[in-house]
Amino acid sequence: MKLKVPEEKRSSDGVNPQLKDIAYSMDALIPGFYIWLGSFCWRFGGSDAEESYPGVIHSFAGISLVLPGYQIFTTYKGSYDPR
Repeated sequence: MKLKVPEEKRSSDGVNPQLKDIAYSMDALIPGFYIWLGSFCWRFGGSDAEESYPGVIHSFAGISLVLPGYQIFTTYKGSYDPR
């Protein structure tokens, strides 16, 4: 379990790295439970994003549950593509 507290750190592309990890885990359907609210991110399960992964979540808040067998239940309905 990784609990990430709000940080001012940003990656070189200006994206919160914890939010990028959640986007990567949801996009790759890696089982876990994810919550984000502004700069607060909580991830149980999932994986760290690859260095070259360009995806990002475009919502301020959300919850997601990814189960084994590629089932995903989420409040996020947007794209992971950068804008």
